[in-house]
Amino acid sequence: MSRQEEPPWDELHRLLRERSPSLQPLAPSAGVDRYLDRRASELTPGTVDEYRRKLDYVVEFCAIQGVEDLNDIDGRFVDEYRVWRRDEATDAVESLGVKTMRDEMYLLQSFLRYLEAINAVRPGVTETVLIPDLGPDTGVRDIELAPEQVTEILDYLGTYRYASREHVVWLLHCRTGRRPGAIHSLDVADVHLGDAPYLAFRHRPDQGTRLKNGQNSEREIPIDEAVATVLADYIEDTRESVTDEHGRDPLLTSRHGRLSKTAMRLYFYEWSRPCAVTENCPHGKQIDACSAAQKKHEASKCPSSQSSYAARHGHITQLRRLGLPKSVVSERCDVSEEIIEKHYDERSEEERRKLHRDLLEEVREKRGSDDGYI
Repeated sequence: MSRQEEPPWDELHRLLRERSPSLQPLAPSAGVDRYLDRRASELTPGTVDEYRRKLDYVVEFCAIQGVEDLNDIDGRFVDEYRVWRRDEATDAVESLGVKTMRDEMYLLQSFLRYLEAINAVRPGVTETVLIPDLGPDTGVRDIELAPEQVTEILDYLGTYRYASREHVVWLLHCRTGRRPGAIHSLDVADVHLGDAPYLAFRHRPDQGTRLKNGQNSEREIPIDEAVATVLADYIEDTRESVTDEHGRDPLLTSRHGRLSKTAMRLYFYEWSRPCAVTENCPHGKQIDACSAAQKKHEASKCPSSQSSYAARHGHITQLRRLGLPKSVVSERCDVSEEIIEKHYDERSEEERRKLHRDLLEEVREKRGSDDGYI
């Protein structure tokens, strides 16, 4: 192409600016406040505090870079923040691990997506956030869906697949932390939807369902009102009214009886693919040409897809992040305290240190004075 035939770049840039939404000025700290206010109704107070602590690093980096208006954030800023957050913004370890950075980047991605929606950052900035891949040597401790991703998936299912089988399967796994086999074993009669709703997990080997640790796995665990409402609507409107081969009324059903564990597992692979909810691929693939994106039975081939055990990991880890004692988590999730420590607790050293400090401060506040040791 000759110089005379080169496209008119100045004119192209002008047209792109005119077609882009007009950005509205917003200070970094104000952006964080608005984002957390938007999410407050769907998050626990502890999670809101956790997100604020993480997003304060974004505010700090803006100050370092002299960014006073979020309109100025671009892909270069995002990449430099990633490096700074990983290598310089922590005093607990030399650098943050892949798992921790994945969680940090998921939250940053969610934050930027909100800012795009309110015209506070340039369109497309969200797409510059690179989510770290977990390599084959990352280990068992890295099998966890980031809380931000779980929220995004449950929000999507709650909006577009409300009270469907897949919605209920995801909700039960993410909000109870129980093993897939335990959730598979639930009957309608095990769902108690009174003033204090709970699920009763029962070992019934002579009727076709088992719990891993037999009767020692039997529990009655509380569920929140939001989960209870979805279960009530599912039972009333969506559930296939069938019995299994033992004459029981399973909670999770298909036209043929109790929903299979395979079907439950496929729901997890299907909806944990980033493209299923965001229509974006963090691996740079063309979604229309990707078999893992187009064929549900190949969803497990997506590098980002996760099995239902990832929800168990995530639930247990989040309970520990929020400060629940190992004994309480052990009772709720049917897992020993030793196993929690060895395989399921994915808190970073920074998170452990902060929780330690918060608990000590809580004790001091309750005592009202120093006593020499505290």
